[in-house]
Amino acid sequence: MRAHEATAKRYAKALYELAHESGGAEAIERELEQVAEVCESDPAVSGVLTRPWIKPADRRAVAAAVAQKLGARKLVQDFVGLVADRGRADHLREIVAAYRNLVDAGLGRVRAQVRGAVALTDAEKQQLSARLERALGKRIILEEQVDATLLGGFVAQIGSLILDGSLDGQLARMRQRLARG
Repeated sequence: MRAHEATAKRYAKALYELAHESGGAEAIERELEQVAEVCESDPAVSGVLTRPWIKPADRRAVAAAVAQKLGARKLVQDFVGLVADRGRADHLREIVAAYRNLVDAGLGRVRAQVRGAVALTDAEKQQLSARLERALGKRIILEEQVDATLLGGFVAQIGSLILDGSLDGQLARMRQRLARG
């Protein structure tokens, strides 16, 4: 998995530098996500792109055709074709994530994954986002996920920073304090 991430970062950085020069980094991010989704979800396409016995030129053509059919710009078509040609189509999801991180960093924003026992209301999302923005000094994009295993509250993760405001976390901390005496 670490090898995938290292490779993905190299590919994403190269694409980001080209996209940043042309000024369409965010649009390319959306197009790349669409292509990756189709490549992963369609068994016929993913089969062609991930099988090593299929000629690299054929993999390149299929990947570029998928991107073209989705209306992706030439840079995305060429990039996805290159990734497929080099036998790295199985890295596409990691490349998209690494590229997204580069775009976010370039725009001065970070993504916060928030797991909650119940879905947050719009007002709660705005309040949480505003508090995180004040604390970190960056624009926050909340990605919410409902986790039925939590008893209550939420857990927010921003990169390696974890803010545990869940009932489960509070009970665990209380248990540790009681055990220490």
